[in-house]
Amino acid sequence: MRSASPRRAAPRRSPALTRLATPFSSALSPSRHHEVDEVAGNNLAAGLAAMQGWRVEMEDAHVMTVDVPDSPGFSFFGVFDGHGGKYISDCAARDLLSRVLSTDEWKSGARDVETISAALRSGFIKLDEELKGCEEVVARDDHSGSTAVTALVTPTHVFVANCGDSRSILVSGGAAIEMSHDHKPYLEKETKRIEEAGGTVAMKRVNGDLAVSRALGDFVYKRSAQLPPEKQQVSCEPDIIVHVRNPEKDQYLVLACDGVWDVVSNEDCAKFVLEKAGEGCHRMQDLAGEIIDRCFELQSKDNMSAVVVAFPSAPSNALPAEKKREYDMLKAARESAKEREAAGGGAGAMAEEGAAQ
Repeated sequence: MRSASPRRAAPRRSPALTRLATPFSSALSPSRHHEVDEVAGNNLAAGLAAMQGWRVEMEDAHVMTVDVPDSPGFSFFGVFDGHGGKYISDCAARDLLSRVLSTDEWKSGARDVETISAALRSGFIKLDEELKGCEEVVARDDHSGSTAVTALVTPTHVFVANCGDSRSILVSGGAAIEMSHDHKPYLEKETKRIEEAGGTVAMKRVNGDLAVSRALGDFVYKRSAQLPPEKQQVSCEPDIIVHVRNPEKDQYLVLACDGVWDVVSNEDCAKFVLEKAGEGCHRMQDLAGEIIDRCFELQSKDNMSAVVVAFPSAPSNALPAEKKREYDMLKAARESAKEREAAGGGAGAMAEEGAAQ
């Protein structure tokens, strides 16, 4: 009953949003251009790299902030993988943090694990309900959706809230710690909810169409007036995993969309990050860029975005200056070669060369 939905103005823009506008890509000519960003604060350094790749449009968005309002020492990071358009992913990157901060749980002032987890959950649901009534959805019939993987880093804990099949790992003591679980329609818990809400799972997809079972947006799957948001065919409720920070062991936090995880495992990603840091990669946007370049070489066909957060014990923080200079020189040479290849239309050769290294 679309006419009965109250119209609301689209959520206001926030400085936290970075739109990812990249050069044109087509099935014959992928865009390997990197959109990059980096921030530092609270004894953390974070960087993003995003690539449109083989997709015709870039639908990813991200957020990185080390100054959560009125919360000293708190930082917030997120990757949002849009599908069917980028409206929802852009809105999520822009507004999710503010919605978390506006929840009753957050405004209570309590900062224990249970209250923060509840605030994250409520923030996801609150944003999704607002988006459902936005003019872009109600009047302009936007059908897009977005996965969301976010991390709230406090002085003592890491809270990862995930909705969909983007993913996060923590590299701690040289090992990969799983910080999220993918939400796929064929998983028993997800299938049960989908069917109880009147949907089906066919070809491992919701109603034979959507490949994720939880997402923001995707309101065509959220039409049951009798069910709460978390019980709809596609749920906006995040799962939350909490890690107690270990100053001696915690090294890197990685958040990335499924274009990365389609071609690398958690363990391989952690190993790769440590290897590149050992080679002299010291800026987090470069480390994120190494990840997405490697995934392109491994034949990922999707948009790719990765955020890498370095903790104080990250190996890249202890690199000698000479090692950093060597890496920067090699990176400059590679970028120059990439530009020549792109000008000559040699993307395939580049991929083969990279895979052979």
